[in-house]
Amino acid sequence: MKESDEKAEKINKYIDLLINYPVNLTAYKIEKDASENLVLDSTIPIESEDSFLNSKRIVDIGTGGGIPGLVWAIYFPEKEFYLVDSISKKIQALKIFIRELKLTNVYLFCERAEDFAKTHREYFDFATCKALARSDIALEYLAPLVKVNGFISLFKGPSYFKNEMEYTQNVLKKLNIAKFKEIEYEIGEDKKKRYFILFKKIGTTPQNFPRQVGIPKKFPLGEIK
Repeated sequence: MKESDEKAEKINKYIDLLINYPVNLTAYKIEKDASENLVLDSTIPIESEDSFLNSKRIVDIGTGGGIPGLVWAIYFPEKEFYLVDSISKKIQALKIFIRELKLTNVYLFCERAEDFAKTHREYFDFATCKALARSDIALEYLAPLVKVNGFISLFKGPSYFKNEMEYTQNVLKKLNIAKFKEIEYEIGEDKKKRYFILFKKIGTTPQNFPRQVGIPKKFPLGEIK
């Protein structure tokens, strides 16, 4: 992705803050590994993707240390990013990162996804999560947050097609979303295959979704016939 010197400096500073933060926020502790698996993995699939580029207000659920939401916020200062995580230590870390990076386009929420949806229903143009939950569970969290004709994205590896695709198919109609496209890409010297799975919201999400806190994970929607 093309970047100005200022953005490159902020990305490097963010990686340094992330891997050296006293509370463990990532498994990647070497700068090169973090750059490939966190930054490049977050930016390669969206650099020419109109569904993302045309979105103004974006939400990242279960953001953890800010992946991908904080990375995106650095590259796209004209967009608004809402980063949500239920663990207060992670939100406290993000507050420090945002202050150090002088970002003014990021809003933080320490909430469960099910509760956040009550106050931000159909509020966003684009919603994402990374390494949060199996796809059907993640889609139940994300679909209610997006406006009709908005987009949802999931970051997945090759195992998605064998282990998760069936569950995903089972929830599309229930949530009024449709498969939009898959973007295949590679990261790192070993050319690890990654997939950016995009869905489009084609109708209003039924009011009973998301279900109460804990229910989507305990009784996954993709397993309910």
